[in-house]
Amino acid sequence: MTVLKEMLKFSGIEAERLKASWVSSAEAPELVHEFNTFIDELRELGPSPLKNDYRKEMA
Repeated sequence: MTVLKEMLKFSGIEAERLKASWVSSAEAPELVHEFNTFIDELRELGPSPLKNDYRKEMA
């Protein structure tokens, strides 16, 4: 994870866009909480910085 986060930062992507959690299949409420928390964090970060680059390449 540390190396992947450093690679993201090097590429101009916030390291916070990568997250790993260990949740058992028996812990469905915890999994839902993890997803919702991560979605909220991503919304705060806004669109991916690569999104604009991709659109430029497609034009």
